[in-house]
Amino acid sequence: MPLNIEVTQFPNGVGTAKDNSVLNAIPLPGPIAALSVEDFGQDTGIADWTDLAIGAGVAGDVFPLGANGVLQQVSAGAATDGNKLSIQLAGVDTFGLSVGQEAWFGIRFRISDALNTILVFGFTPFDETVAPLDGVFLQSDDVSAALNLVSIAAAGGTSTVALGTLEDDTWYEAAFYWDGIDKISGQFSGPDGVIGGGGTIIPGANLTAVGLNPGFLFSDGADAAAKTLDVDWVLFGGSR
Repeated sequence: MPLNIEVTQFPNGVGTAKDNSVLNAIPLPGPIAALSVEDFGQDTGIADWTDLAIGAGVAGDVFPLGANGVLQQVSAGAATDGNKLSIQLAGVDTFGLSVGQEAWFGIRFRISDALNTILVFGFTPFDETVAPLDGVFLQSDDVSAALNLVSIAAAGGTSTVALGTLEDDTWYEAAFYWDGIDKISGQFSGPDGVIGGGGTIIPGANLTAVGLNPGFLFSDGADAAAKTLDVDWVLFGGSR
């Protein structure tokens, strides 16, 4: 006899993201959304990423043996030495944040000195480094271990919310989501996978209209001591 089977569709795909994750609305890659994940396997390195030195830059991009595809960078050691890696095709800013188009960014990382390091993770113009004048990004400033979600346009006023406090040598997953309407939500989780902090900003006029690039930056603070940044993976994308 015929089976009584009900056909069910999952417009957002099927995934393992927690219900309260800002990444749980990512649809399957395809005509609806463009999505990239860089897992930094040793066979691929950083070939697709554009390297921009800050100050004297970093000692190099290495993949420690046994680290299962972790990118490690060690800063050159003087104040404001560091590095920015971003996706930049054909030398132009390629990514836009627009009303009607969602966007996502996520990263898993740890930093050796959370207090004396500058971090900028997200969507910024390629040539803007430790103090972006446009973009949406996760940011931690020198002499502060706070991780903030920031939206800024044309060097104007910023929309900012504190997500929580980072600690040394601790793995974190941090992410944010632009809903394509009026809100940007961000969060980060600690080593146990529990959501560690989150918040939402209403960017309004602070949602930039210029071209951006997904990327991540870290730099020494003013204490002039070498720091180490480890990155396990980076995720970014947006709806078409």
